[in-house]
Amino acid sequence: MENYSAKPNRLVKEVSPYLLQHSYNPVDWYPWGEDAFRKAKEENKLMIISIGYSSCHWCHVMEQQSFTNDEVAKFMNDNYVCVKVDREERPDIDKIYMNAVQIITRQGGWPLNCFALPDGRPVYGGTYFPKDQWLNVLQSLNETWRNDAERVIGVADELEQGIALSEVISVKSPFNEVNYADVLGSYFEKIKHALDVKYGGTLGAPKFPMPGLLNFLLVFGKHFPNDYALDFVDTTLHRLANGGIFDHVGGGFFRYSVDDVWHVPHFEKMLYDNAQLIQTFSLAYRINPSETYRRAVYKTVRFLQNELKSPKGAFYSALDADSGGNEGAFYTWKKEELDDLLGYDSEIFSAAYGVTPAGNWQGTNVLRYCATDEQLSDIFDMPPQEVCYRLERSLEKLADYRQKRMPPLFDDKIITSWNAMVVSALVDAFFTFNDSAFLEQAEETMDYLMRAHFSDNKLKRIACKGKVYGDALLDDYAFTIEALLKLYSVSKNSKWNEWALQLTQTVISDFWDESVGMFYYTTASNELFVRKMELVDGVIPSATSVMAKNLIVLGMSGENETTFTSISKQIFANILSSLKNGSVYMYSWADFAMYFSLSPMNISFNNDSLPKIVQSIKSKTVYPLLFFKRNEKLEKGSFQICHKSTCALPVNSVDDVVERISKSMIS
Repeated sequence: MENYSAKPNRLVKEVSPYLLQHSYNPVDWYPWGEDAFRKAKEENKLMIISIGYSSCHWCHVMEQQSFTNDEVAKFMNDNYVCVKVDREERPDIDKIYMNAVQIITRQGGWPLNCFALPDGRPVYGGTYFPKDQWLNVLQSLNETWRNDAERVIGVADELEQGIALSEVISVKSPFNEVNYADVLGSYFEKIKHALDVKYGGTLGAPKFPMPGLLNFLLVFGKHFPNDYALDFVDTTLHRLANGGIFDHVGGGFFRYSVDDVWHVPHFEKMLYDNAQLIQTFSLAYRINPSETYRRAVYKTVRFLQNELKSPKGAFYSALDADSGGNEGAFYTWKKEELDDLLGYDSEIFSAAYGVTPAGNWQGTNVLRYCATDEQLSDIFDMPPQEVCYRLERSLEKLADYRQKRMPPLFDDKIITSWNAMVVSALVDAFFTFNDSAFLEQAEETMDYLMRAHFSDNKLKRIACKGKVYGDALLDDYAFTIEALLKLYSVSKNSKWNEWALQLTQTVISDFWDESVGMFYYTTASNELFVRKMELVDGVIPSATSVMAKNLIVLGMSGENETTFTSISKQIFANILSSLKNGSVYMYSWADFAMYFSLSPMNISFNNDSLPKIVQSIKSKTVYPLLFFKRNEKLEKGSFQICHKSTCALPVNSVDDVVERISKSMIS
């Protein structure tokens, strides 16, 4: 029995697109807050804490099957207090309940549905439940709660202990000097078994791009040096840029592929994926100036500006996988449709992008680049330039036509940390390609963040529908500081550095725990029953590792060096044993180790234009710790590199500087 009423619930007053998607469910949803917990305690009911995000396909499926069903909704309303959470608004809540579900089921994902005591402590949970299974769980757990509450409370006690002990450093480790080359070499050998050398990425499916892992391997491969690592990165990036995970028509990358060869994507597009991949392709281009890399960067930046940019200069969060209720409908094509649209060009386009009458996914075609212009030139007996022109003309026609389709919904939250990632990526793209448009966009976005999300030395996490809200979490601070430091490295504009220092002091004041020598993910004032750290990398690097690297950069640039360096060394000591265990999800900590092993290079020069010098050197290097300053005592036009307490003789060209940097090895 489906619900046909249009009566709103409490979520109708929220601004999150995900919460608003559920605002007309017959389930009596509460937003996270005191009202829900008060009701649960007063009525002695278990809570359902249901977590997802607006572009989550299986969240939509479970809503349609269960949360819009009157029978299911009535049982939920009568026996539970039901809370909806947008994981992108409150990742701190998500981490705790995801942790609980992973302990219970050994897996996680979204939608995340967790049952909890009236005080919020979890007792059971899972991800997607089909309707009948969901109803059975609701009935069974409610019966247990009514008849044997002590048993349920006992489970909550055990889970609370498990959550409190996982992904938390509880004791300081002593800092001892280590051989970083050995640590990094050992780490690489341990993760090699998880790398798919044939198709790129990590083995298995679904397959996520993991840009932070690729960044680490890129720098490691260059300065260890290690051709295996560099070849793996090159394979992965070419597979990504040519595969179905890339939107060849509109630009930008989908979140992951459902197979292990990057052919068929899950069609949602996330801001954080695209920001990081702009950065990775830009860095890779410096070592291997591939046209494929350049095209991926420019088309992805264009996608962000065309489809996710807000009028305020920042970027919205995501595009849904579904369109008109069908997954991927906006992005896939039937062969006869392309024949009608492209006419004479359809044959060569179909050969280039693997289009067939039968299709390669559910009777339609996901476009993926299957043949080079040179191969197509031989097959169709035409010059490569004409092949390129006809394919580009076809993509433009498809882009125009696609605008007539029902577009996927977009999530209009502006998230501080994700926008800061865009800023960092655009700065790196500027360094690589010397395109001032990238730098102008980076500055515009950061100016917005610091104007709208920053006051009294603190950040807010979210802006949506005119409301700026939510205390920023460690990732918001860490990625914003990183972006500010990158902007400062371009122009030495003091405002970027001053803001970075102000935010760093806030992080130390609000997130640092001196007793264990680590940052927490939340401030001490958070209302959750346990306070967590973020130590493991995912598709996004862990906030703690990013903040630790920021402190190294600040310390090496002369800012409060003793304090910042001391904190970063303590963090490294605490994490070293986990790094030595060799999980692929510790890549950002391996990157952190490289910050210790690759000593800073101080480049002095006597030249008129600092931005031009910085850009021209960085366009050909991936060394993470380059510091630049003018020295008028040097001969005009010359450079001097100081590295590991030794200053080399001056040189007279950027190429000489690049060669010296490129020869520096991990020690």
